[in-house]
Amino acid sequence: MKKFYIILLLSVGLSASASAQFEGLYQFTHSYFRSDPFLGQFSAFMQHLMKDQSITIKQTKLRTDSTLFSFSGIYENFNPFFFKPGKVQIMLRETPVQYSDSLPVADTILVYQLTAFAEISDKGKKDVQNEFEKIHRNYKRRFFDFNFSEFKDDNSKVIGAMHNYFVPMHGLAPVTVAWGIEDNTRQPVLMLTLRLKTTDNLPALPVPLYNP
Repeated sequence: MKKFYIILLLSVGLSASASAQFEGLYQFTHSYFRSDPFLGQFSAFMQHLMKDQSITIKQTKLRTDSTLFSFSGIYENFNPFFFKPGKVQIMLRETPVQYSDSLPVADTILVYQLTAFAEISDKGKKDVQNEFEKIHRNYKRRFFDFNFSEFKDDNSKVIGAMHNYFVPMHGLAPVTVAWGIEDNTRQPVLMLTLRLKTTDNLPALPVPLYNP
């Protein structure tokens, strides 16, 4: 009986911990995405996003037998960041994913991205770096795990970095935060990426490690 009680306590503790890690994901999406896919039915999210009057220069490509769905636009006045970007772009697109190099394309997921374009200057670069670091300070303990990658040019100069954030029992990071310098424009950018799927008109995360 005592042994069972200890196991039960551990289970409750693990469950509470996992719930807290998912709460970090929901806090993240609520803080940074004007149209939040985790607030309810996925169809309501899509309607809110595609009919949002604050989004201009909308481009929509519907899914066909040969193409996948994509939507993009520019926010006129929405800015969830501490610095003032020159442009904030939102994009939602279907993307094929390959979970292993030895396997064919295994799935199609939705990639939801918010990109802030800073001014082309040292200040603009510093703005996106500072925002990148601030986001990590605020959220690194709210997710189950994270990893870090840094990108350098041929002269070993750092030109970008990213954090992938994980939740329990899922093999693909649902959130990536990255900064970098665009090759063609040399413009500093900050990019927030959310990966998700839909199940019965509800949002879901791809690659569950346990799928009954």
